[in-house]
Amino acid sequence: MRISRCGYAVLLTLMLAAGPLASDDHQAPETTELSFLTEHFPPLSMREGDRVTGQAVELVRALMRATGTSGEIEVLEWSDALARSQNQANTVLFSTVLTPERKDAFQWVGPTAVLHTGLYARAEHPIVINTLDQARAAEGIATIADYYSEQLLKAEGGFDNLRQHAGEEEAARALLAGEVELMIADNATLPQVLDAIGAERSAVRRVFSVATDLTYLAFTPDVPAATIERWQAALDAMKADGRFDALYQQWLPSEIPPGRLYLVTEEYPPITFMREGTPAGFVTDMVRAIAGDLGFEDAVHLTSWKNAYNLAQLHPNVVLFSAERTPAREDLFHWIGPVGRNAAILYSRAGNEVAIESLEGARAVPTIATTTDWFTEQFLEARGFDNLEGSPDPADSVRRLMAGEATLAIFTDITVPEIVARAGFTLDDLQPQLVVSQTDFYIALSRGTDPARVAQWRQALERLKADGRFESIYRRYLPNARLEDLLGQ
Repeated sequence: MRISRCGYAVLLTLMLAAGPLASDDHQAPETTELSFLTEHFPPLSMREGDRVTGQAVELVRALMRATGTSGEIEVLEWSDALARSQNQANTVLFSTVLTPERKDAFQWVGPTAVLHTGLYARAEHPIVINTLDQARAAEGIATIADYYSEQLLKAEGGFDNLRQHAGEEEAARALLAGEVELMIADNATLPQVLDAIGAERSAVRRVFSVATDLTYLAFTPDVPAATIERWQAALDAMKADGRFDALYQQWLPSEIPPGRLYLVTEEYPPITFMREGTPAGFVTDMVRAIAGDLGFEDAVHLTSWKNAYNLAQLHPNVVLFSAERTPAREDLFHWIGPVGRNAAILYSRAGNEVAIESLEGARAVPTIATTTDWFTEQFLEARGFDNLEGSPDPADSVRRLMAGEATLAIFTDITVPEIVARAGFTLDDLQPQLVVSQTDFYIALSRGTDPARVAQWRQALERLKADGRFESIYRRYLPNARLEDLLGQ
């Protein structure tokens, strides 16, 4: 088993071997020879008798043909493959998860697969999980002792419903028997586990992604840049004409393949949220419209803000939405917009005698509840606030405020009604104290994305505003919004 009982660092290293890379459909000017190294990691790469196959392997073979590349594919232990790639020229290591530590050590083509460490429920169970806070309320989550997946939940905090098991098969049986409502696992290995216990793969469904890793082909630094461009172009061509999707579905039939762009958002109604199993919201609909106009794949992924934000900072060609454009973030992304406007407000519990008239007054209270990595938290951090207590879920801030664990909490006017309702309260339970900022929010494209592609998105948004679709989408969710400034009127 690829992700076994090991510490976080060891597991993260193991996860670096999970997905193939890219290539071009145009004829290569000359044949090149490379050495291709991978590990046994079904269904991405594996041995079947004398044959090496799998989603990543077959993709690499298709890309070799498209780029005029020759070479052998070897299946090794991951540690051996990694060592070879660090000491051998003209080598491609796959499947490799892109991490900050490895980003500058290789040249990257992809993404070729998506690894989700997620929460799974029985297929017939009606449970809905759109946030980690909803997962904390579940009747038991099956975990595997000391696995990376278990450590992810423990690191988030507040999970007192974890039910530890000795192995993945035992955890899967507990889920299918109804002993727990959820199981945390990754999408690559769980199908193999279900096969091993004689269960149908369709017996479970993923209800939430806790962490996401995109896999690539990692080329050694000596490989010419023209070769990297040829392989990436070939992969993009396969994605554009459907061949990549067809290959992906052969090996990962229940998964959404990574497109030329990775569209990612969070539960943040009415801007972005999950509705009847489908991402919705007025910015989600705008992103879909732009992607459709430009001929990109329509595959929106909903996860936690922390996970989405980390993906957009690490990978090129990630579309993160929506994001406040702040000085601290200015150089982290390319900005498309604005697509909306809101105010950040400090709230107290209704009936609390606290009166806040300035940021200095807010600085003096014992605790302000914030949402981790949201611009509202970053706004206060940038001004030297040392009384902040963050949580991944904004509803936790409401609960801490109402329980007296925090004197203030910070939210935006456009989203606070939904957040308060989800926490089990109403707006009457909160008292607005101070408007600390008024900002625009945007669609953010990650750094490393082709500037020409960024320009296309900006032009497409302007067309959306000019032809009336922008206003039509916005008013479906917020009928009384004032849009003059956003429309440039």
